[in-house]
Amino acid sequence: MSPRRNFPDIRALRKAIQGRRIVSFWCKNNAFRIEPYGLLQAKCTKAWVLAGWCLERQSWRFFRFAELRDVVMQEERFPLRDDFPMEVPDCRGGWRRREA
Repeated sequence: MSPRRNFPDIRALRKAIQGRRIVSFWCKNNAFRIEPYGLLQAKCTKAWVLAGWCLERQSWRFFRFAELRDVVMQEERFPLRDDFPMEVPDCRGGWRRREA
């Protein structure tokens, strides 16, 4: 039996994004540390998605907010990257152009 995990607080996550603070969390039984860049809402499902730079995989990743557990804002800050993808995953598993 897996341990009970806490659901994220969207206000705390927004605070981490605004303060450019690294966050750690669990998603689908995997631990991640990311530089959070924003919360996006999927057009077709209306699901909230956390966009950020994954420190483990060294790539841009998108995580469904509903699947995040035990989100912890770290003291460590990060500089902004200028290569945020102009396309984000859509609900059909493909990619669509990100609106400015």
